[in-house]
Amino acid sequence: MHSALTLLDKALELGRQELAHLAAGDVDKAEALAFGRDSILNEALTEENLSAPAPKSVDELLSRLTQLKDLQARIIDEAGRLHRTLGDQVRRADQEQKRHAGYGRNTRPTPRIQSRFISQNG
Repeated sequence: MHSALTLLDKALELGRQELAHLAAGDVDKAEALAFGRDSILNEALTEENLSAPAPKSVDELLSRLTQLKDLQARIIDEAGRLHRTLGDQVRRADQEQKRHAGYGRNTRPTPRIQSRFISQNG
């Protein structure tokens, strides 16, 4: 099998794992896999790996690249969904913080009204 095909298969597998980690919310592992996938793709698309492919290999390369494109679109969609979810959580946390601060202000005892005049006796 052509070396570029092998590398593209590895990139597809890493992309699937990355998508699974994103769906699970594990962004750190997904990021590590994304960098690994990037380096494998760069290696697969070098001129020496793509030079003089057999006619049958061209169709297989095109098929793998199309699969990678579709997988990348799903990864981007999942990352966007995760981003929106995190944004909503941050907004809710901010609202909760404001609500708790309001409760705190209202539960403190109010001081008695003090005279504005200074006592001369004291």
